[in-house]
Amino acid sequence: MDKTFALEQKHLTMVHQTLQETLAKIEILLSDNANQAKDFKKTAGKETALNFDSYADNLDTFAAIETMNKQIDSFNNKQSQLQNTKSSVTRLLPAPYFARIDLKYPDETESIPFYIGSAGFSPTPEEPMIIDWRSPIADLYYNNKIGKTHYIANERTIDVTVATRRQFLLHNAVLEDVFDTDVAIQDPLLVKTLQANKNSQMSSITATIQQEQNIIIRDTKSPALLVNGIAGSGKTSVVLQRIAYLLYRYRDNLVSSDMLLLTPNTLFTNYINQVLPSLGEKSPLQMTFAQLMTTFINKSMPFESDTSHVQDLANKLDDLVLTVADFKNITLNDVTIFSQADIKQFFEQTSKTMSLAKRITALSSILTAEIESRIEHASKDGKVQAELSDLTDSQQEKIFGRLISPSSDLAVQKATKKMLLWRNRQLLNQIDQKAWLNISQIIKSVLNTHKINDLDYTFTRLKLLDLAQKNLRFVMIDEIQDYSLDQILFLLTAFPKAHWTLVGDQLQSILESSHPLTFNNLMGLFESHHIAVTQRNLYTSYRSSGAITKAFIKHGSPDLIDKVNTIQIGGKEPELIENQDFESLLINLKSEIKQLDNGELSAIITSDLHLAQAIHDQIKQTVLGTTAEKLPASGIIVLPLTLAKGLQFDNVIIADVNSKYYLDTQFGQNRLYTAFSRASRTLIINSIVD
Repeated sequence: MDKTFALEQKHLTMVHQTLQETLAKIEILLSDNANQAKDFKKTAGKETALNFDSYADNLDTFAAIETMNKQIDSFNNKQSQLQNTKSSVTRLLPAPYFARIDLKYPDETESIPFYIGSAGFSPTPEEPMIIDWRSPIADLYYNNKIGKTHYIANERTIDVTVATRRQFLLHNAVLEDVFDTDVAIQDPLLVKTLQANKNSQMSSITATIQQEQNIIIRDTKSPALLVNGIAGSGKTSVVLQRIAYLLYRYRDNLVSSDMLLLTPNTLFTNYINQVLPSLGEKSPLQMTFAQLMTTFINKSMPFESDTSHVQDLANKLDDLVLTVADFKNITLNDVTIFSQADIKQFFEQTSKTMSLAKRITALSSILTAEIESRIEHASKDGKVQAELSDLTDSQQEKIFGRLISPSSDLAVQKATKKMLLWRNRQLLNQIDQKAWLNISQIIKSVLNTHKINDLDYTFTRLKLLDLAQKNLRFVMIDEIQDYSLDQILFLLTAFPKAHWTLVGDQLQSILESSHPLTFNNLMGLFESHHIAVTQRNLYTSYRSSGAITKAFIKHGSPDLIDKVNTIQIGGKEPELIENQDFESLLINLKSEIKQLDNGELSAIITSDLHLAQAIHDQIKQTVLGTTAEKLPASGIIVLPLTLAKGLQFDNVIIADVNSKYYLDTQFGQNRLYTAFSRASRTLIINSIVD
């Protein structure tokens, strides 16, 4: 092994030096390219004469401009490529690679070593020094197989024999350790990584992806992928690595804005938002479900009902027959332009063979055409044309972007038309936004109710105004167990062409609900929309010590204890502390905090916002999670369980384990399971007698 270590250190030194030399060359090339572009623009600007004296001169001038633009584009493209290479090299320098796999091909006499890193790097096109972790060859490393196997590249199956699977711990050009292994569950690199301190930002798991996680990350065949994973099994990390993999796999026709990641709250969003940039990828659209809803509503309005009826609306809206009451007057400056009855008459002109959403869109076009026809007619009226001369200079600038002096009848008519379009812009916007459709009245009529729910309102707008986003290709949902079937149905309607990755843990369903989501019902809803669902289970506990894992799985399902694998064996047993009242709780909390390492990230988890605020008021060194936009790098944060869910900490103190919140007959066990599983090293459990 000493010889192996020496050879690997020599290789690492060579690779690191090559990366440094490449970075230095790129800096020079970037500077040279920028200077050349600058000089070219100066020279080309002087030499390109604008001559429009004749048709031939026009052609010559346009050709010269086109040539100049192409050269500028060439400089810009080269600069962009150099910046991308610089970014990859800079990302690799602190840890050029993390693994090596030796492959023997059937027609070769010797095996070929491949080094795997967070990005690919090739000094020359024929010489891959480091291969990207997302490449087909790297798949063999994550599958943990030694011996004969195969991988798929460019739709072809390639047979190989894996001779060596090697892992490295290294920093810059210093090799710290080497492991030859084919057993993932005893992965020494994984254990060392898991034992590192937690911090304010989630890190990528590129170097320690396990076989069952790799299958999920690289799945490109499932229209919907449901990942059911226990607490601390790496569900969120897998989703983020999957996004990075898909962006690599479909890099020729997929960009990050084609993907949506729904997160439980802003604190969680900020916790994960550095993972993809650290992998060299832009983050996709990220938002909570509530934030997503606002993108489908063009104004804020009060809602009175907490109960949604989306499934009922979905069944009834397609067969809805609109009445006069389902429309609203269209007004401008308090003058009615189209009454409800007028709009209903125009609606009857649309084809009854079309769907209701298409008829509403057609009605919008009819109303717009009617206004434009009136404007066209008015623009030829001499009295209206005379109003042009009454426009001030500032009004002309607003309407036309410049001062005007039309010299012909046609020019006057065109200017008058533009003036009228500008005056009627709010009216045309009302029509375009379909503000004339009385969504609230329609919902009240369909559901026979007087109170409106926000999800019902948004869904009805989505359906009737045909707001579905058909270009979105992938939707990822974390904490799927917190969603209702109505919310899922809304998403299926909003993104009809998307592929789905749904990640959650039914045992972490902690939000009060009369109808909590079950994964069977979830799969049934997808399949009713002709979307096949593949379920993958993750039963390995990576985050928590063996002692803490044992503590939280007691509150899971009865059969869970036989399914769970624990990576971090042993650890400190959870500590139970009984407090007589709130005052004694505060005294003990201060004592418990003193035992914790200030360099670690710790959390005091409460049952509600009120208790979190009360503890923060009395223990000033804590950060209040309800007001924080991101986790502190270290120290102590106090927050309710609803915010702590999805996050991880070195140490966790439960403030009030015997409160009604945790004793709830329906959700109490799930809440204990979720609260305990936030901890990786230390778990202190407080109860309050009074």
